[in-house]
Amino acid sequence: MKTLLLLLLSLSIIVSACGDNKEQSATDKKSDVKAGSENTTENKTTQETEKSKEELAAKEEANTDPAGSENKQNDLGMTPGLPADFPKDVPTPQNSKTLGSLNSTEGTVVTFESTDMVPGIITFYKDEMKKNGYEIVEGSENLVSDKGGVLSWKKAGKEVGLMLGFDKDKNITSLVITYK
Repeated sequence: MKTLLLLLLSLSIIVSACGDNKEQSATDKKSDVKAGSENTTENKTTQETEKSKEELAAKEEANTDPAGSENKQNDLGMTPGLPADFPKDVPTPQNSKTLGSLNSTEGTVVTFESTDMVPGIITFYKDEMKKNGYEIVEGSENLVSDKGGVLSWKKAGKEVGLMLGFDKDKNITSLVITYK
């Protein structure tokens, strides 16, 4: 149950990070109009954009460590890349990129984005995990659809969970793999 809760929490973090913040609220628009002429607003917007770009560049630089330090974290508290202790017998999703990982007392959570569809990813994991000696947890196959789902496996005291969901707007599948 704790693993399922951790998976749901991770997916909610991923989904909330995927929002589009380009829209300007009505209150912001009114304050821009009140701020003065169009030129003043344009200058202000240009300055804010430049400041945002500088902040983003500084954050990216902070997350890029030439020495390969694993202690760097992004805005969500995730360490970029695949963790060093990622199980060798658990495959990474095909056609995907690793977004990062989080460590907790309940285990490690690794997030990915894939261009593959949910049914293909589920089939891939069922086959590969079986080949690697994992047994699917009874009943976890019932929590799967074409839009997403949750699967769990066990092997010699190790537990691995897979939670995935399809984002139709971006045409990608978000995946979360947990292990402990």
